[in-house]
Amino acid sequence: MIPAISGWTKTSFIDYPGCPATLLFLPGCNLRCPYCHNPGIVLDSYPPIPFSDIKDHIIKRKGVIEGAVISGGEPTLHSGLTDLCGEIKSLGLKVKIDTNGLEPDVLADCRPDYLALDIKTSLDKYRLLNIPDQYGIDCRERLSKSINIVKSMGDNAEVRITAAPGIVDRGDIESLRAELRGVSKVFIQPFNPNRPMLDPAYSSVKPYEADELELMRDMFREAGIECEVRG
Repeated sequence: MIPAISGWTKTSFIDYPGCPATLLFLPGCNLRCPYCHNPGIVLDSYPPIPFSDIKDHIIKRKGVIEGAVISGGEPTLHSGLTDLCGEIKSLGLKVKIDTNGLEPDVLADCRPDYLALDIKTSLDKYRLLNIPDQYGIDCRERLSKSINIVKSMGDNAEVRITAAPGIVDRGDIESLRAELRGVSKVFIQPFNPNRPMLDPAYSSVKPYEADELELMRDMFREAGIECEVRG
C-alpha cells in the first residue's frame, strides 16, 4: 500500500546529489526538533496528494527526472514505504531517502540508492527532541545501526548535522567524531531562523557565526572524516 503523501515538489536539482529528482514529503515524525522547517508535514496538516498524479508527472518528465527523494516528516514511520520505493523504481527512477535513522530495519528493507541521515546531536542528547518512550531505551543502538548502513553505502550516503545552538555544540561534535568514523561524507548545515519552524519561539535563537561552523567542520576533518559546511 502506497502511504499518504502530504507534500510534493515536482522537480528539484538540489535534493538528490547529481540527479534531477521529484521530491515527496510523507507526514508525521517521531521527533519534535524545534527548528524543523516542515511543521505542516510533521503535524499532518495537509490533504494527501494522489500518487497517480505524481506517477503521471514522472512518466511525462521521463528523461529529465532521474530520481525521487522521499522525505518528511519521517518517511520510515509508514508501513507502505517499501511499496512506494518499489513503485518508484519500477518507473526507472533511483530512490533517495531522508531519515532521522530511528527505524534502521525499515531503511535496510527499502534499500535506497542514496541515503541522507540527519543526526540531530550527540547520541546521548536526543532527549532534547522529545523522543518517544519506545525509542528511549535503545535510541543509541538504533542510530548506530543507521550510521552503519551509511558507512556500508560509501559515497551513496551522507550524514547531515544542523548546527542548532542549544542542541549541537562543540562537545557534541567531539562525541560524534568517534561515531562517524568511516562515513564518507558529513555536512554541517547552519541553523536558519528565518523560515517557518515547529517551535516559533526558536526563531529568536541566534545562529552560529560562520567561523564556528568552520571550526566544527575542521574538528571532523582532524578526525579523518570528510566534512563540508553546506548552505
